[in-house]
Order: sequence, then C-alpha cells, then structure tokens
Amino acid sequence: MGMFDKMKDAKNMYSNIKKAQNEINKIKVEGSAGAGAVKVTVKGNHQVVSIEIDNGTHTGNKKILEDYLVAACNDAMNKLEKETKDKMGSVMNLPGGMKLPF
Repeated sequence: MGMFDKMKDAKNMYSNIKKAQNEINKIKVEGSAGAGAVKVTVKGNHQVVSIEIDNGTHTGNKKILEDYLVAACNDAMNKLEKETKDKMGSVMNLPGGMKLPF
C-alpha cells in the first residue's frame, strides 16, 4: 500500500468519524425508573434535556425520589451508550463481528 493509499484511507476514516459524530449528536434517549414515575431524556452529547417527575412521586420520601433520579439517569446513559455503538458501527461500515473499542 502506497503513501497515497494510506492518505486516502485516513481521509475516508476522518469523513466517517465526522458522519458518526453528526449522527450521535442527533440521538435522544429516555431513561426511566419507578415504573415510569421519573423519566430523563439525554442527548447524544450526554446532556440532560429534560426530567419528568410524576405528580405523586415528589410528595413521598425524598430518598426514593433521589434514587429514582439516579436510576433514570443511569438507564438513559446505558441506552445512549448502546445507541452510540450501534450508530458508530453502521456509519463506520465496520465488517460484521468487528467491535469498536469503546
């Protein structure tokens, strides 16, 4: 493989990474806890977009609400990680069975 081929491959890889980043920035996932009592929406850049708390949830035990918030955020982050890996794999055109290191 010559120098030109390596440069072309590097350019293609960079282009694919940019496409993947754009796709990831479009992702929005929702995590929930307490049978839907708390819902958290997170964007692909890991920013929390919204938090919804069911009316009856906040009048109870503060510790339970805090636990629900943590669980809903963790649920959203786990879903985001899975969605990100799926998007990266499809945009990067990885061969079947090849996994990304993250």
